[in-house]
Amino acid sequence: MTINDSYAPIVPAAEFDGLLTLDTLQQDIEVLVEITSDVFEKDTFQLLLNGELIGPSYEVQAVVPKPGTMLTFVIQKEAFRVGGSYQVAYRFTTFPGNTTSDSISTQIRIDRTAPGATLLAAMVLPDAPFDDHVTGLIPGYAGMERGDVIQTRCNGVPGPVHTVQEDELNLYPVAITFQRTFLESTATDTVVMEYRVTDRAGNQSIVSGPSQLSLER
Repeated sequence: MTINDSYAPIVPAAEFDGLLTLDTLQQDIEVLVEITSDVFEKDTFQLLLNGELIGPSYEVQAVVPKPGTMLTFVIQKEAFRVGGSYQVAYRFTTFPGNTTSDSISTQIRIDRTAPGATLLAAMVLPDAPFDDHVTGLIPGYAGMERGDVIQTRCNGVPGPVHTVQEDELNLYPVAITFQRTFLESTATDTVVMEYRVTDRAGNQSIVSGPSQLSLER
């Protein structure tokens, strides 16, 4: 087996863009390596993380695995304590001769930064009376990304939830509609409106600044 016919390792827990969520990072990360051609007894495989060998190697035994066999490796969760991008590959070493070849890599991404950093601006609300519904505007915030979930709260009661879409990243602010019937169920005269953002990785923002909305017609 040579570098020419080796595939990148597979990280089953990674999202489509390589993201590993904080929940996933509570456990060690499984990595799969496919044997793509003939190997021989005492050949070895070992993972590479950012170009450095990591973890124990796998040595081919007398019963040689066939092409298509998947080998399972594990990277300890502690290896991903720091946010950023990581390259996962593996090194194949022949026996005898100790000729090595490295696979192409799979990129994974660790995000440990809360959206909005230290500031989430208050929701912008209209001053004029409204009828059946009202639209609140969420200003753009630091680290805004597709897939962020905006959870509103009205007088402490969970309100409408909005998931940020790709086309909204260039259309600040984000609009969220509230029905009068819901708002009236949380208060009599005035509603305090806040929101919080959770990104795809599971990082949760601080609570936004409050806005007040009068329910008078």
